[in-house]
Amino acid sequence: MSEEDVNLIVDFTNDVLASSGLDLQAGVDQAEDGVKVQVRGDDVALLLGHNAELLDALEYLGNRVLARTSGEDAKLIFDSAGYRARREKELRLMAEKAAERVRVSRIPFSFDPMTPNERRIIHLTLADDSSVTTESQGNGENRKVTIRPTK
Repeated sequence: MSEEDVNLIVDFTNDVLASSGLDLQAGVDQAEDGVKVQVRGDDVALLLGHNAELLDALEYLGNRVLARTSGEDAKLIFDSAGYRARREKELRLMAEKAAERVRVSRIPFSFDPMTPNERRIIHLTLADDSSVTTESQGNGENRKVTIRPTK
């Protein structure tokens, strides 16, 4: 991904944030696994409320703009105040606890609907656990992960 593309996304994101009236600014952090757009400011709590729906929406828009302008299939990650790492840790713990519950009770467990990335974390966390299987069910925003005991 070129520096020009990155600057375009940061400028676009800052324009959206300025239009929202929220006290937030986007910047770029170079990470080992690519480019991360960091959103900082006094209104971070509003950005991360309701399971970070606004952060996810910004990420979606940023990736759509990148795909349209550059033609690249690169994936930008948007984060704020370390939310993504905390959420991943939380999801891994939830997956392990739910798998233990399924192993003991032999009753399938379904999570509430999740984003594709969150479902992926659940699947990957339990991929090597031969005592349970995971599957995604549902459509669109109602798609969720179900953990089942293996037979």
